[in-house]
Formats: sequence, structure tokens, C-alpha cells
Amino acid sequence: MNSAPMSSPHARKAQTMRRHKAPVGSAILLVAQGFTFALLRWFLNLLPLPKRLSTGWQWALRRSFWNNLARLKFRGSRPQSFPVPRTARTITPVAFDRKFRNIPIRNIKVADRIPRDEMRGRNFFRDWPHKWLMRIFTRYQVWMYRLLSPMQPGLDEIHADPYEALRQAYPKRHRALLEPPVMPLELQGSPDLGALAVKGPYHGYLKKYDWEAGENVQENEAWRSAQVVPPPDWDDQAGPWNNHLFEWDFRSFDGGYQHHSGLYNLGCRVLFVVHGPTRTVRPIGIKSELGVSKPGEPTWEFAKKLALCAATNHLSLVRHFNGIHLASAAPLAIATRNHLPPDHPLIRLLWPYIYHTPLSNHIVTRAQMVPGGDFETVFSFTHRGICDLFSHTYKEFDFTVNDPETDAAQRGIVNAGLDTRTLKDLSELFEVFHRQAKKYLVLYYDFHRYPPGKDEILLHWLDALNHSETGIPNGVPVNRDNVDHANLSRLLATFMYMATVQHDIAGSFLWNYQLWAHTQPPRLYKDGRRLPLDVYQRLVNANFNLNVPRTPLMWRDLEEDWSYLAPPQGEQQAAAVQVWRKCQEELEEIEKHWRSRDPWHAWRVYPSMLEVNIND
Repeated sequence: MNSAPMSSPHARKAQTMRRHKAPVGSAILLVAQGFTFALLRWFLNLLPLPKRLSTGWQWALRRSFWNNLARLKFRGSRPQSFPVPRTARTITPVAFDRKFRNIPIRNIKVADRIPRDEMRGRNFFRDWPHKWLMRIFTRYQVWMYRLLSPMQPGLDEIHADPYEALRQAYPKRHRALLEPPVMPLELQGSPDLGALAVKGPYHGYLKKYDWEAGENVQENEAWRSAQVVPPPDWDDQAGPWNNHLFEWDFRSFDGGYQHHSGLYNLGCRVLFVVHGPTRTVRPIGIKSELGVSKPGEPTWEFAKKLALCAATNHLSLVRHFNGIHLASAAPLAIATRNHLPPDHPLIRLLWPYIYHTPLSNHIVTRAQMVPGGDFETVFSFTHRGICDLFSHTYKEFDFTVNDPETDAAQRGIVNAGLDTRTLKDLSELFEVFHRQAKKYLVLYYDFHRYPPGKDEILLHWLDALNHSETGIPNGVPVNRDNVDHANLSRLLATFMYMATVQHDIAGSFLWNYQLWAHTQPPRLYKDGRRLPLDVYQRLVNANFNLNVPRTPLMWRDLEEDWSYLAPPQGEQQAAAVQVWRKCQEELEEIEKHWRSRDPWHAWRVYPSMLEVNIND
């Protein structure tokens, strides 16, 4: 059923956390358990046991340890508080492989160090020990990848019933911290690619298919040869059907990125046509390693699964971690810290959205991108393939994906005769940030005497963001030549939207989508088998830990009110506080309106589920 209580799992997780603490004793016990279980596993290998029995017992040890670790990380996480910015030593962007020796990527730049204020926190005696424990425990986690890997060769497949598979991988002790996912209506039965193309996490991949474009000539021949045609009820009055085509294009996965053996290549293309009377899009063909598949053909259902496998790989790897964490948030945090002084109005506005980024990226990169990390062992690509994929897609990154209206216009889906439910919601959320940024800028930049273009500090900040080697790849839409109130306010809104809405869509929002591996597995095996137990268990725990509570975007009490960051400049400070609080009021109004108008939807990004930044 596509319904849920008014308080969804995402909205409840922070409340749940208040009932669960993570004592240091639990961490000590887990460390002892890790060593003990590693020793037992080694001993089992020496015993002359039947292979299946030995494998089963070893898997029980691995699963128990890593499930306990996932729960400890969840219970040990807590929302961040924001210290007031202070003058700090410059951060130097360095090559990825200089900071992470076992991840061979050179063109991606990361911070050379973790700023001192991110380790100290707002309350030194409360925050400093916790943040050091995070770093130490991450190193322990990576070390345990080798000593007691979460992966166990020779395991059975997950259960054919998706609910039973989830029940086995998501035990009661997990559920006590975060309720299990709800299967969206679009994934029940045969996946509805048309609905998924306009609602939910994959909405951003739909774009206009230009039948006349020269680059599509070869593709058009393939569609014609397979006799791909529009639905039987096509309205001829709408004009030629090939003028109403849209697509998902994952052909970039054909770029030679190394897959794990026995998996399908994820390079594929899905062709959709608009159905005018219902304003929906319908899939009419999928071109993949299987050839061209059409509705009703024997390969159609499998081709849909392959397309969703490509979508979930791209969203988690390319859009989320590479696009948001590495290509957007990291350069933004470095440029802002390096070029805006602590009392500058823009650093005060952006501080909640960028604080903790170098520390969080450092910790998460070690856990996910090292050999044996989450990315290599869950998704379709080898470690070498992951590195090549990140290096290549980083160079091609387009920052406008973080502006929903501009991105939609570039994709050709504005006024295209189809209902784009998620885009409409996201545009409404974006405008909340946009109005806040416009009101805020008016307080500090006079339109005539002191416009943004006269602020040399701001111009150097824009230069850093657009720097060809250390800035955001391919730059941002605003530079020193076109900066004005309108352009700057939209850029600021885009940064805020990226760190909140866009990050949640590509990250924790997948909780209700990615765990249903019967429709969108992170790997698709050529021999037809389902995911092995270890791959699915690691997928579940990775998504579980994506949902740890972070600082909410919507304030629930005075402790979460960061309006104290407003620059201390007389009457402007009081006005800036009111701008911040007006933003909160608008978010509350959207939440109330969406909740009262419709039942809960799995595809809807409610303001109450959003966090203010990307950081754990």
C-alpha cells in the first residue's frame, strides 16, 4: 500500500534517537567482539567441516558483528550544532590520491586537512571526544574490512519474496531504531517506469528525446528496426508521435568501467512517449545489452529491471557521492572558508549548510571508497571501475542539476504536456530558499551604492568557485562579470537546495526504494540469480546508516535555531534573524499543506524529513 502514518520513518528517526544512547561501553564490547569473531572464523577454517556448514557459521559471525556495528553507528550519531565562524588557517585542495593513498584518483580535489573548529564543535567538552571517536572508529571499521570482511563467498541468494528477504536482513534490533521501508506503489507488481520517471528519486533523469538530432540517427534505426511504436491509443491530433518522446539515457555506463564478473553492462536507454489525455509518460522501448525490448515481449520485464539497476547505481554513485559530496559541497566549503571572513554575511548564511563538510567527507570516503568498501561490494563496479567512473563523471559534472527549474528547462520537460509531480514539489521548496536569499541580500547589499559587484571579497569567492582545477567542475552560473542581486540570490538558493533537498533525494530518501532489490538490484547477474545474502545485507546496512539523524532543516526547538549566526551588524542582525525565521514558517506551511491535502506519498520530499547539510 502507498500509504503511511503522518509521521513517516524519516520524520520519526530523530525522536527515536532521543530514546537510544550509545555508551562508550558498547563500542568497547564491539571491538572485543570483532577480534573474537575474527579468531573464531579463522578457527572454523581449520576444522574439517562440510563447506556449506562452515560457510553458514562464518556468515553468522560476520553478519552479527556488522549488524551490531551498523546499530552502534546509528545510535552514536547525533545532530550537529554550529559554532560561530572564526578566522582559520587556509585549506589547500589536494589530489584525491594524495589524501587517500589507496584510491587512485588524481583529478578530484579534497581538503588537505580537517579544520580545527570541525573537531572542536560548538561545545568543546561535548563535541570534541565524539568527533575523535568518529575518526578512530572509522579507521577501526576499515581495518575490520580485512580482518572480518562483511562479504562471505559462496552464500545463498536472498529470498524470492522481497518482504521475507528484507525481514531476514533487517532484524528487530534495527527496526527498534528505524522502521522498515514502505514499498512505493510504483514498485509494486511490475515496476511503473512511467510513474518513476516523474515521481520520486529518479525523476531527474527524464529528458526530451530529439528524434532529429544527428547523434540519435543510429539509435533511431534501432528503434525502427525493432518496430517501436507509440501506444495503440495515441492521439493523432497531437501530431507525429516522435515529437513527443522522452528518455532515460544511461549510455555513459558503456564507457569501459570495469564491472564485477558475471554482471550485465548497465549502459542502456529507455524511450518514453507522452500520453496526452492523461499527461503521463509511458515506456515504449529499452535498448540495452539485451537488444531492443518492447512492452509485451519476453525480455521486457527484465529490461525494466536492468534500467532501474542502472538508475540506482547512477543515483548513489554519480549523483549522490560524486556530484553532491565531492563536486559540489567540498569545493563550496573550501572556497567559503578560504575567501569569506568570519563576519561576512554570506558565510553566515551558508555556514549551517557547509559546516562539517571536510570532516564528514573524510570519514565517509574512507568507509565507502577504499578497496573492500561499500561502493565496491554493493554496486556493479569493481574498485578500479568505481575510480574510473568517479574520475570521468567528475570532469563532466554540471552544477545546474542543483537548480530544479533550470535543470528541468535544460532537460526539456517544462510545459511539455506531462505532469511532473516531484519537480513541482521541488520547485516549491527551492523558492523558499530563493526568497530567503533575496531578502537576505537586500539587507547587506545596497542596489545602487554597494551592489554585490563592488564587494571584492565576494568576487574572489566566486573566482575560487569557478577555478578550473580547484573549484566546482565546469564552474557555477555566476562569476565576477555577471554577479548582481538576482544571479547571486539564485546561486545561494542553489547551494542551500543542494545541501538539503538534493542530498536527501539521492541519499536517505532511497530508504523506501533501494532495498526492494527484486525490482532495482544494485547488481544484475547474467546467470539469473538474485543478490547474494552478503551483498544485500551490506546494502541494507548502508541505507540504514544513511538515515542516521542529522541536524534538521526545520527547527523543532530553540536548541536547533541557528539564527544566532546572523552577522552582528546592528539593525541588520535583527532583520536577518527574521528572514531566517520566515523561511522556517514557510517550510512549516508547506509541510502542513502537503500533509492535509493528500495522504502520505513515498515519492514526496516532505520538509520535515530534510537535514540542513550533507554531514553525518
